[in-house]
Amino acid sequence: MKKILALIRALRFALFAPLALAAPRSISTGMRDLRSQMNAAMEEAQRADQKKREAAEALRARQHEYETASLRGRQQPIKRARAALEAAQAAYEVATRDVQRLGDKAEEVVQAQVRAAYM
Repeated sequence: MKKILALIRALRFALFAPLALAAPRSISTGMRDLRSQMNAAMEEAQRADQKKREAAEALRARQHEYETASLRGRQQPIKRARAALEAAQAAYEVATRDVQRLGDKAEEVVQAQVRAAYM
């Protein structure tokens, strides 16, 4: 994820700054559209990464609660903690898949930008 974001930042500067300054008005407008697509993809990937971090934090908290309940040995709190842990694991897995999907999408957008810039 960090590698993709760094690549996007580098490409944003390398590709769009010189082209926007030297390009005729219509190409400059097209570059703005490409830049906004890239910014949107990057922001979406960053939001997904933040959700993943939050899900990981919640998962760690639920794991701690489950371990604490297990040490106390009472069945009802263990069942509740296990259910919360399973829900947190599912949320973390969803967040992980979202990060991967949005990272792939951001990479596709960057590759499309590179192809468009060199055409």
